[in-house]
Amino acid sequence: MILSGLLITILLGACMTLSISPRLKLIEVLGLMFPLGMGLQTFLMVCLDWAGVRLTATPVFIFSLSIVAGLVAYLYIRRALLKEWWTYVRTFTCPKISWLWLLVLLAIVTVATANVIKTIYYPTFDDDSVRGFNLIGLAVAHDGTFKGCGLFTDSNYPEMHGAASTMIYAPLLQLSYAYVYLLGAATSKIVNALLFLSFIAVFYGLLSRFATHTLAAIATLMTLLTPEMLGFSSMSGTNFAHAVYASLGILCFVTWYYRKIPSLLWMSAALLMLNNWTRTEGIAFIGAACAVLLWHSIQTKQYKKLLLFAGLCLFPILFWNMFLKVHHMEATQALILKPYWDGGKIAVIATEMWRLFKSISFYGLTFTAFPVILLLNAWAIFKQRDHLVTLLLIVLSWAFYTILIYQIDYVWDLLENVMKYSYKRFLFSFVPLLWFYMAAGRSVRCLFDKIDNLLFFEKVKRK
Repeated sequence: MILSGLLITILLGACMTLSISPRLKLIEVLGLMFPLGMGLQTFLMVCLDWAGVRLTATPVFIFSLSIVAGLVAYLYIRRALLKEWWTYVRTFTCPKISWLWLLVLLAIVTVATANVIKTIYYPTFDDDSVRGFNLIGLAVAHDGTFKGCGLFTDSNYPEMHGAASTMIYAPLLQLSYAYVYLLGAATSKIVNALLFLSFIAVFYGLLSRFATHTLAAIATLMTLLTPEMLGFSSMSGTNFAHAVYASLGILCFVTWYYRKIPSLLWMSAALLMLNNWTRTEGIAFIGAACAVLLWHSIQTKQYKKLLLFAGLCLFPILFWNMFLKVHHMEATQALILKPYWDGGKIAVIATEMWRLFKSISFYGLTFTAFPVILLLNAWAIFKQRDHLVTLLLIVLSWAFYTILIYQIDYVWDLLENVMKYSYKRFLFSFVPLLWFYMAAGRSVRCLFDKIDNLLFFEKVKRK
């Protein structure tokens, strides 16, 4: 049952992936199938719940299969897309492989295998998961509904209500857990394990468009070895899942911008939609992408892409808030909607932010290596605008999220605790972006072009 259910989800994702973009490498398609499929699966579950259909295995299966059939019919009608993708995959030539690449790849496989075993074997244990996301998944699977779930309607669960309510969290991960529990899974963390493997494939595939395979493998390994992020990837929380959708959405945007592949802009939109369907503060990444796209639209005097992109990205948060409002599930408003000045609040944010950035135990070498590489790339940035858009997306996303943190009225906890825990985990989304930039930036990229040539790789010329 569990295998057939996951297969349906993967088929949903495969059809969706190929419908959006035929210019993807095989490894990218394989990596995107599960994240996109599970995102669509959970959206369909909310639609069923809103329509009054009980969320049990049979109706969810039937509805999902009908959507798969519809997408297959669409791909058949547009079979030129499949031909284009197959032609693109067949024309891909793998470079000569060195022992260094093989050693790093072996290390990636070892880390991935160990993490997946740990994720699936050990039960859910952290507080947020036990009484939050995993619990909601169990409750929805038991009750057959999200809107009428006993956790939210019974007054015996007061922690589910109020300004910090887990009830109002965007539902992708909770409903993913509910879905696998409906299929008879003993643990929800199969979702986390598959997201982890998917992330590796897509991150490596996208980065290898800008750097040699050796460098792409090293940057992938360094991303995976980020201590705090690696630890949380095996827990039943939203932080790592959000990092997957947010970072890959931004990286597809970067690839669209620099490699001029139009369909990757819409793949970026799909992933950023799901970033918002995972955590609503993911709007910070959407804001950054829309700001860069606005700049591009002004230069090209074409605004249709901007309007469609922004509309698609913002749709999940509008849909979810409408769902909550219709079913009287809103929590206390904690966002301060007017500008104000609070020097003490700013001081706390700055102090805690600096503590996080300099912590090797949290983020490994990420925030230590980044300023060094940035300094080495300074000439190329100013003279050649080398990956300037990548940097802008990183800085704008971070700035928008920090402003969002400042604008919240913390009536349920201290700001120091929010920075130490929530802000710390939100930074997971930036770890892949920073390693991507460090590998794709001119200084490291040129160094590894020379190393690859010394190791008898095919000579490659990078832009």
